[in-house]
Parts: sequence; structure tokens; C-alpha cells
Amino acid sequence: MKIDVILKGKPFQTEFGIVGYSTVVLIRTADRNILYDTGLKGCALQLKEGLKEKGLSCEEITDVVISHLHFDHVGNIPLFSNANFYISMTEWTNAVKQPDEWDCIATCEFLRGRNLNFVAEGDILFEKIKVLELPGHTLGLIGLQCEDAILCSDAIKNRYELWQEIPLMTMDEKKSRETVARIKENANVIYPGHDEPLYLNHPIDQEPISFEVRFANGRTLYIE
Repeated sequence: MKIDVILKGKPFQTEFGIVGYSTVVLIRTADRNILYDTGLKGCALQLKEGLKEKGLSCEEITDVVISHLHFDHVGNIPLFSNANFYISMTEWTNAVKQPDEWDCIATCEFLRGRNLNFVAEGDILFEKIKVLELPGHTLGLIGLQCEDAILCSDAIKNRYELWQEIPLMTMDEKKSRETVARIKENANVIYPGHDEPLYLNHPIDQEPISFEVRFANGRTLYIE
């Protein structure tokens, strides 16, 4: 099993709303190419280029695991029409019947009639990849445990939430705190929704996040 970050999420928002640059992770086994989330629609070209660098096309992705249905994590699902899709029943039902402000209804419509599979806590997918139910941010969010690594999406969005154990955006704060504690007890490395991989046994090695914002007029803004 090999894990690669295809898109590295960024933990920031503006006064105009959530930007939503989220993490996309590729897991390769002997015979499967699995994506955990697909990122923001505006990052489609970067996603395709990232897969190309790993020697893959969108058509070669066999499976897509959907952590939750917020727009910044499912924007590129239509690129993978050949894939099998996996989601929790709770997440699907809530998004279809009672969507929140960030659920992507267009993605739900696309997934209807596709090869959509409902998974739950403890299910094993492909070479010991275990499904984890990680409620809080949304009540149906799922992660994946791959040996000593946990792919947790927005259950822990960034290093601030990890080390301070403070969920910044959650439907249920108590469940979020319990989820954060569970993740920290069962992983050596996590793949958060809006940050780079974080190593729990080396917290002081995690530098403050920084990045460049490049505008259409050529102006560059460096943020740290």
C-alpha cells in the first residue's frame, strides 16, 4: 500500500467566505487506485496534473471514498465516472434530506444511479483499509485507517485543531472533541482536510503554514 497527497489542503478563509482548498489523497494497492475526496472544483486541473505525475489518468481511478459532501471535498467527483463510490449512509441521508449550507446538491444528483456503496464503522476496504466513523464536523463524516495513518478530512481540518483540540466548524462540538481524541489515540500520522500530513509524535516539527496567493493581474500575496 502506498499513500500520496495529490492536492495539499490550505487552512484559510476570507472575509467573503470559505475558500475551500481541501486535501486529496491517493492510495494505491496491488490492484486498486483509490482517492479519498476529490477537492474543490476549481482545482480540477491541478488534480489531473497531480495524478499524471503519479502515472495515472482520471479513468484509472477505481474507487473514490467520500469523507463528506461539502462542496470543497466533492467538486471533482464527475471526473471519475468509471469509479466505485463509497460514503456513509448517515452522510448521504442528511445531505439529501436536510442539506446544510456547504453540502453539494449537484454532486448528490450526479451520484444517483452510479455505483454508490454505503459503508460503516469497521468495514474493511482493499488490503486492510478500515472505515472509521468520525462524527462532529458533519454527523456522517468517515475517515480511513491505513496501518498507523488516519485519513480524517475535516474531522481535523488543520494543525491548530489537532494540537488545541478545538473544532473550529462543527455540527456537534462534543462529538468533534471525542473524534479528535480518538484519532490522536490511534494514529502516528494524520491527513487532515486543510493542511499537510501531520506527525503526532513530532509536533514541534510542524512549521506554521504559509502559501502564496497569485491574482489574475499578476499580483502575488505571501501569507504565513
